[in-house]
Amino acid sequence: MRLPPCSKTTRTGSYERCHIALQSVLQLIPTGTNSLFVSIVRHMPHRRFNTAEQAAYIKNILYVSEYVPVLRKQILGLVVDQATQIDSHIQIELDETDQDIEFEVYKIDLDGDYDSEESDDESDEDDEETDISDDESFDSVSGYREEKNDSITKIKYMVRKLDTVMFLIFDYFSRCALSAPSEVQSDLFHALVDVFDRTILKTLKSRYTQFLLFYFCSINVTIYSDFYLEHLIQHAIDPLKPTITRVASASYISSYVARAKFIEHSTIQSVIMTLTSWCNAYIEHHEPNLHGLESTKHEVFYAVVQAILYIFCFRWRDLVLESDELVLEEEQEDNCFGEYQDLAPQSGNGSRNWCAGMRNLSHVIMSRFNPLKMCSPSVVQQFAKLARNTHFMYVYPILEKNRDIFVAGLGESNLMQTIQTFFPFDPYKLEASKIYIDNIYFEWIPEDDDDEDESEEELDEDEEDMTTGMMAMSISPSPTHYLH
Repeated sequence: MRLPPCSKTTRTGSYERCHIALQSVLQLIPTGTNSLFVSIVRHMPHRRFNTAEQAAYIKNILYVSEYVPVLRKQILGLVVDQATQIDSHIQIELDETDQDIEFEVYKIDLDGDYDSEESDDESDEDDEETDISDDESFDSVSGYREEKNDSITKIKYMVRKLDTVMFLIFDYFSRCALSAPSEVQSDLFHALVDVFDRTILKTLKSRYTQFLLFYFCSINVTIYSDFYLEHLIQHAIDPLKPTITRVASASYISSYVARAKFIEHSTIQSVIMTLTSWCNAYIEHHEPNLHGLESTKHEVFYAVVQAILYIFCFRWRDLVLESDELVLEEEQEDNCFGEYQDLAPQSGNGSRNWCAGMRNLSHVIMSRFNPLKMCSPSVVQQFAKLARNTHFMYVYPILEKNRDIFVAGLGESNLMQTIQTFFPFDPYKLEASKIYIDNIYFEWIPEDDDDEDESEEELDEDEEDMTTGMMAMSISPSPTHYLH
């Protein structure tokens, strides 16, 4: 259709006409889908392109996947890969700066953003390398400040891009996945899991992309959430998997169970049961050959123990059995994930009836592996406080003794440090897209210990700092969590 000479159309209107034309072409040439996907991949904007270009392209190819279902998995994988690249690049940039980043909510406007967001294009900055000498650029205070401001501005642009991409994918899920048949939902979910295994799980710099799977699991908790947990557990306990994969899987288990509001307490208990039983089996097999603590060995074991401690800190209320649950506990134990089960759980501790998995934990903590020395100090301190206040166990003597124990390499840049600092589902701070996460996200609930007698054991300065971090809904000790 030819437009009148003075007629104007918006970009959105142009896109709609392009989609109508594309659908007509595919009706005439069904085999054109292969060429279409090749073209989509070829023209995918580089992560440095501005927000408007990223938003327009991703929004439109997601729409293509709605009327070309054969390309649904490939397009979803392409979009998630793009988000992961931007996400990881942000964290790399933040590792080089010690300043918090603040930014405004970004509203997507495909018609107006091309005129207003040209300064958002990072490629312009990188292409305009100057020939200023080191003396002129770095030796002056003004030059350093200008460079730092440019870096902060660059990070803000990247955060805006990521927020926009995440919003578009969440919107796609909420519109299409929720109303789609179960077969389509299943295809999308397994496509996400494939991308997670291939890219996100191995990218320890990813900070937000994993929330796509977090959100999708909430669509069908019984099927998708349980599958995801069992998938992670199998990764963590599989000796044939690479160590980094197993450690990352343990971190994802802990953070997911701690933060997913939609998980049933019976599922949380089953996860704890599986993890503690695996730890006890590991101790039985490896403790006879243990000759002192080392920061470069048994990383998977310490990652799994830290996962248990972390889950306890957030969800200890879900690990206490009610009277009717206590009667049926033996039957519930048969439902735990994996093959590791404790066949003879001991009686509960203190005034509460703890689930069987927690009753297996004391043997793990008291083992010669000394996990309270090797796990994250913040997690350990919070666990010690809650374990005392809930009358689960008293571990402060162990912590006091651990002060005098030196472990070579502990705290240095190695896999053990990754275990201590990686919490993949820490609070979601992307302002525009967080509306999809807020209602399904479990916030930190501080233990009300006003009535506890603190005279026996006063909190030291380190524990006070740790408690402050927990009140901020994150116990990750990393100072580079952006978007606070």
